[in-house]
Amino acid sequence: MNIKKLTRIILVLSVITLFATVACAQRSIQAPSATSVAPEGPKITVKGKIDYWKNLNDYVVIGEIPPRSYFIVNQDRKLLEELFKTGKTITIEGRRTTGADNLFIEKIDGKRYQGAKEPASK
Repeated sequence: MNIKKLTRIILVLSVITLFATVACAQRSIQAPSATSVAPEGPKITVKGKIDYWKNLNDYVVIGEIPPRSYFIVNQDRKLLEELFKTGKTITIEGRRTTGADNLFIEKIDGKRYQGAKEPASK
C-alpha cells in the first residue's frame, strides 16, 4: 500500500474519531432536568451574573463569589432572560445538586424563585 494513501486513511479516521468524541462530550455536559433533580444538597449563596450559553441553549450563573459557573436546573427562561439582558450582579441562594456544577435556585436577591416545571435543556 502506498504511504500517501495510508497517511490519508489514518488522517480521515482521526478526524472522524475527533468529531464523534466532541458530539458525545456535548451530550454529557447538559444539565439534568428540573423534574429529575430535587432541591437536595448543601446550601450555597452565589453572587454573580446570569449568562446565556447559546451552544447549550441554557442559562447559567457566572459566579463572582465564589468564582465558578453553575448550570441552573430549574430555569424560568423569561426571568433569566430579563436578568441576563440587564447584566447586573445578583445574589442567588440555592442548593448544589447531583453534579458539582448544578444549582437549584431558591431565591434571587432575597425574593423567592419558583423556576419552571419543564426540563432545563431541550
